[in-house]
Amino acid sequence: MDTARMTVGAPGRPLDRWWSLLFAVSGVALLPWIVLLYLFQPAVAAVGNLALAATGALAVLAVGLLVSAALTLARSRYLAMISTATATLALCAGFFHVVTGTADNPRAAAFATVVVVGPVAVLGILVARHGARPRRRGTDRLIAVLFVLGAVATVLAWVRAASMGFDAQYAHHLKIAWIALDVAEAGALLLTAAALWQHPARVPAAAAVTGTLLCSDVWFNVVGATGEARTNAIQMAFVSIPLAVAALWVGVREIRQARQAE
Repeated sequence: MDTARMTVGAPGRPLDRWWSLLFAVSGVALLPWIVLLYLFQPAVAAVGNLALAATGALAVLAVGLLVSAALTLARSRYLAMISTATATLALCAGFFHVVTGTADNPRAAAFATVVVVGPVAVLGILVARHGARPRRRGTDRLIAVLFVLGAVATVLAWVRAASMGFDAQYAHHLKIAWIALDVAEAGALLLTAAALWQHPARVPAAAAVTGTLLCSDVWFNVVGATGEARTNAIQMAFVSIPLAVAALWVGVREIRQARQAE
């Protein structure tokens, strides 16, 4: 058993080095793309199905909160990873909702973000930081209730947004939105690479952020784009989705190996 603790989770494992190299190269490869976005991405552009984009993001967010509630009660090792991914999605969806919104109803966008998405993200981050450390059953039940309430609030926020309509045909501040998202992706990829190389315990959280950002990028890009831009977005998804799956798989594998080492 002691031998397992020394080998599993130790930095510099041969397979981890290859994964680390993959994520590091991917993160660096995003930097020229960010420069191109800065030079050529228009600030305002036509958008596609806003209702589908919002529904998909908020539905996954609500599911993530409910799963986090169940994992909290089960005291699962996967709680930190799932709650990290949920918090990342909440921040990403809220950011896009506010930054790319039209001038028709900016207060509604800010209200939904601050009142719903903000607390949901904070809850996910706090739970993720605590990880699998022991808690009292009463605390677990309270956290689970908060997750469920967050899911309910998310659904209500979507209903409110849907009742107001998704008739906007143009998204604003797209240059800021896409550059910020790609900078976050590059940072997450590099952090995942560094964690694989030296800090295996941080791999699940870093991988969860990376996978969630990549999937969010694909979702908003494919659903929100129109015409030739959508074709380009679908082509880019063939790179982003496998990379996201790889990141999430690496995070899950690290959790399993840590459990086997005990």
